[in-house]
Amino acid sequence: MSTLEVPPPVPHPLEPVEELLRVVLGLTDSLVFEFDAEGRYLSAWAGSDALLAAPRETFLGRHISEVMDPTIAARTQESIQRVLARGEPERFEYSLEMEGGRRWFGADAMRVPQRPGVAFLVRDITRQKTLELSLLQADRLAALGTLAAGVAHEVSNPLGYISSNLNFIEEGLAEVRQALAGAPGLSPQARTLEECAEALTEARQGTTRIRNVVGDLKTFARGEDTRPGEERADVRRALEMSLNMAMPELRHRARVVWQAEEVPPVRGSESRLGQVFLNLLLNAAQAIPEGALGENTVEAHLRVEDGKIVVEIRDTGHGIPPENLKRIFEPFFTTRPAGVGTGLGLAICHGIIIAMRGELTVESTVGKGTCFRVRLPTD
Repeated sequence: MSTLEVPPPVPHPLEPVEELLRVVLGLTDSLVFEFDAEGRYLSAWAGSDALLAAPRETFLGRHISEVMDPTIAARTQESIQRVLARGEPERFEYSLEMEGGRRWFGADAMRVPQRPGVAFLVRDITRQKTLELSLLQADRLAALGTLAAGVAHEVSNPLGYISSNLNFIEEGLAEVRQALAGAPGLSPQARTLEECAEALTEARQGTTRIRNVVGDLKTFARGEDTRPGEERADVRRALEMSLNMAMPELRHRARVVWQAEEVPPVRGSESRLGQVFLNLLLNAAQAIPEGALGENTVEAHLRVEDGKIVVEIRDTGHGIPPENLKRIFEPFFTTRPAGVGTGLGLAICHGIIIAMRGELTVESTVGKGTCFRVRLPTD
């Protein structure tokens, strides 16, 4: 009985390890570097050479301090020494200013068996860091909202009886003034009375300021107040109302240019929308110093563009520096002196517009002016 001989399997050619590693790295946009104990580049792999900061032949064999930022190079050197000493993997993060903005990277260092150095797997974690920062910001805003609600509640109660007492004192002063009205000349008592009246006026102005601040705190703390619901708002009427209210601040600083098309109503609160426009107009006025009326303008434009209602408020004021422009809508961020502003105005405006399913953006050039742009859906 003959036996059937089965031929051995034909081995499939294997791709080189480096080529396989290049394919894997290409799927993750990661990089792998290998360093010797002194921190010199031994090898570099990437899914695409475009991911490398420089052609590999320009840095292989060189020390990392000659290629990388000194801080990152020192951190990498420390990791190399610890991995070689302990034999355990290590991870650290760093950031680089690159074309298109700052990017974050995570570097995992490990000893590779039968290799002379330490390998680093470097991954772009910018998206992850952005999400982490967004979550931290959301937690911070939630904490600020809770704090704002508590402060507003605690201030409202004493403010109420202070206002009541001021009203009582004002009525009493009016009676005394009437009793002294028939006295000849201006007696010392009458002069004292006038001084008290001036002090009372200042006190009432202070309570009004506190009441406005408390109102802003309540608006910031209660997000539900800015929900649009089923109410319909006339954007043109809200803008005209805001211009009329802001005119005492504007007329001594700039010429007002007003252009408006007929636009459909939007879903949301007309009073809230007017609050947004008034805040933006007052900011425009405050960005322009008095005394140069003919040289400055504040423009308010209303139109329909790409299916959305667009409101632009432009000024020729001093502009906003880039470092402040990034934080302009943050709650409690302000560049004004203490006691002049709370830093809640633009944050509240932003929240109102977002609740109306719109967007509020800003463009500014230092020395040339600022443009706030509101876009609202028409449906």
